[in-house]
Amino acid sequence: MMDKTWLPAVVFLALAGSAHAAPLSSSEVDELITRLENVYQSRGSVEVNFREERQTRILKEPVVDQGKLWFTPPDKVRREITGNSPSTTVIDGNTMTIYYPNQKTAEIFDLNKQPSIRDSVQALTAGLSFQHVRSYFTVEATKEGNEYTVTLTPTASGFRRFFRSLTLLLDSNLRPLRSDVATTRNEQISTTYSNARRGPISDSVFQFTPPAGTTITHPLGN
Repeated sequence: MMDKTWLPAVVFLALAGSAHAAPLSSSEVDELITRLENVYQSRGSVEVNFREERQTRILKEPVVDQGKLWFTPPDKVRREITGNSPSTTVIDGNTMTIYYPNQKTAEIFDLNKQPSIRDSVQALTAGLSFQHVRSYFTVEATKEGNEYTVTLTPTASGFRRFFRSLTLLLDSNLRPLRSDVATTRNEQISTTYSNARRGPISDSVFQFTPPAGTTITHPLGN
């Protein structure tokens, strides 16, 4: 029952570029990626609130989720969705746990035994930190005023299964403002970000033990 919604959401990715935005040259894109890498190397972890809208072919109205995301490079992620259908996804580098409190169930994935999921997580964290991003995506960018639009097209097999494109709108300080994701299932996922905060995050944030009484499964036979 693995919920693929964790992928685009923990990714700070995607807003379609404006028609008035000026495309950056290959050398300018390289310079921007270097700046983004340096930002995450120097400032480390990030905590940010998000609001996500998912448009599907089945539902007339978008599915809206809100919550918070924590990320510590290179491979620690926590994503909490609040509201009527809450969930908690925690990735500690080796294990991914997805907990659904309403159903009192949790799915645990050993990333070392699931290469396809591991590759997707590595691509995800590359997108979050821009470390080795070209190993997983082709990168294009435009600039309008002081804002940048970075469009990532997946080349990694794990991401190509789910996404056609991922684009990120950044402010002048390279903080995420909004993202759009186009999936291979013809879904559109738009996410806005607020209250981005950089600074140390306790390792305990990325440690998660399902509460007593939770039904735990290990999908995909791991």
